[in-house]
Amino acid sequence: MRSRFAIAFLSLLLSLSLVGCGEKKADDATATAPPPESASATDATLPASPGGTAEIPSVSSGTTVVVMLEDGRIALRGDAIPSGPAIFTVTNGGEQVHNLYIEGNGLNVAAGDSIPKGASRDVSVTLKAGTYTLYCPVLDHRERGEQTTITIKP
Repeated sequence: MRSRFAIAFLSLLLSLSLVGCGEKKADDATATAPPPESASATDATLPASPGGTAEIPSVSSGTTVVVMLEDGRIALRGDAIPSGPAIFTVTNGGEQVHNLYIEGNGLNVAAGDSIPKGASRDVSVTLKAGTYTLYCPVLDHRERGEQTTITIKP
């Protein structure tokens, strides 16, 4: 009786070990995935969560403007913004729901629906020379300081 149990147990172990040693299929994602492209030296990054960094998307059709919405303020990252096409990459770094509204020089556009905590949105615009006001249109956020002004030079 004891030897039958031992044989059955060894057979079970052998079967389980063979299951884990099967061949990889050609359609296995890890077998066919191309190696990741290396980032060029000109790729920019900005601080994200305490766990790492986030890439700023490269845009061939215009300037990328990084906007951080926080509770009580709007922060822009970058140097002077030229006139022409631009993509505003808007991230909600606050605890509350926020949004971005860009107004001025004939432009009136929002970043879509409200942006939840930690989420990001891109807004494509064409900027002409002039002054623009960026603000959060949610509740009384604008009155609490979530507003800034930018001047675009020709």
